[in-house]
Amino acid sequence: MAKKKNLVGGAKVKISLMLTAGMIAGWGICGYAVILQNGVRKQNAMVENAESFLPDKLYIRAANGYKEALKTYSTKNNLTYERRLLDIYDEAGMEDEYADLVDDRIEAKTALVDEYQSRAETLIGEDNIKKAITILKQGIEIYGDSQLVELCESIKYQTRENGTNYQEGKLPSDNWIIPMWNGEKWGYTGKNGRTSLDFIYDEATRFSGNYAVVKLDGVYTLIDQNGYWNAVDKNGLDEVTEIAGTRIIGVKDGKYGIYSNTFIRQSEENYEDAHLNDNGMILVKQSGKWAILDQNLKNVTDFVFTDVAVNSKNQVFSGNYAVVADENGYFLIDQKGKACFEKRFPNAKGMEGGYYAVADESGQWGFADEKGELVVPCQYVDAYSFSNQTAAVQYAGKWGYINRYGNMVIDAQFSTALPFLNGKAMVQDDQENIKVLELRYFDTF
Repeated sequence: MAKKKNLVGGAKVKISLMLTAGMIAGWGICGYAVILQNGVRKQNAMVENAESFLPDKLYIRAANGYKEALKTYSTKNNLTYERRLLDIYDEAGMEDEYADLVDDRIEAKTALVDEYQSRAETLIGEDNIKKAITILKQGIEIYGDSQLVELCESIKYQTRENGTNYQEGKLPSDNWIIPMWNGEKWGYTGKNGRTSLDFIYDEATRFSGNYAVVKLDGVYTLIDQNGYWNAVDKNGLDEVTEIAGTRIIGVKDGKYGIYSNTFIRQSEENYEDAHLNDNGMILVKQSGKWAILDQNLKNVTDFVFTDVAVNSKNQVFSGNYAVVADENGYFLIDQKGKACFEKRFPNAKGMEGGYYAVADESGQWGFADEKGELVVPCQYVDAYSFSNQTAAVQYAGKWGYINRYGNMVIDAQFSTALPFLNGKAMVQDDQENIKVLELRYFDTF
């Protein structure tokens, strides 16, 4: 019986302790609420005092009052009072103070859409385009506001231009070493047209990494970026069409073969045509049909495609996707050769790294996405697929560049224009001289 009394007594003690703890917690919450409410009242009083200076246009005293209220108390009204302080700065013409507070709010991600807009417009007026783009992108990420998007798109495609004296060239390497033809021989230049490797070659491929293939005195040779020989062809190749990674495509007696970049035959198979890709995949053609091989030269697909669409690098894949055709038209596939959608287009261009160019029945060009949906209407005479958020299009007899919304962001003024690669693009002017356009703010994209 004593044991039962002890259990009952212990339970009563526990209940008593719990009730006491609850009461203490309640008192604590009430006390905290009182403190907060007192903070709100005191902050409101400071703000009312600050507001009293405004009828006499004593902006400095009013602003200092608001700043002190915000510094002293942190309440639910702080963001509202910050906005009011911005209004005071704006009315008083205190531009630096306004900008500093907006920057603080942007950093804290508490700024409103109009603050992003006005701050960016000020920076644009100060020719600080790079910071304006950065701020607009932050606002777009938070709000997705169409006006912020429109303003950002209107400024981010500004270019600088590098001219050359050459009229024929090939798409450059990723680091912009450009194969150029001087009318007699091939050589290599930088984006400014200055010679990187002398014009001594009969043929020249673009660099892939540190290496390119050139033809010198009738023999194909692998060179590095210093022009030093690294391998010499002993197969008697008639042509080298491509280099990507550690492989090349060599042609002998009209047949295409796969070789290492040191000219070692990697497969005894002969093909009617072949394309390498930076992702290691290989497209090969036999009996009029195309198949995909993997990096180990094993078939990913049978010979089922009637055509493949190459991009400006003469490659079919860009990243994970390629444009191919069957008897019904052109469509997108992944690296396993699987169609991304059922729809077919009458014609298409190779993927560059974004929306890809497609044509309608009338031969006009527009752009589609990875689901096969038309995102820019077919309205251009010719086009390349998107890269670096732009696409080269032919409009009214000239080439220019549009953005993903279909707006012309670089005027149609060139006789030819290639896609942007790492923020630069090769174009030709009315005299057919090659120029290199460089997106000034590409590093903010």
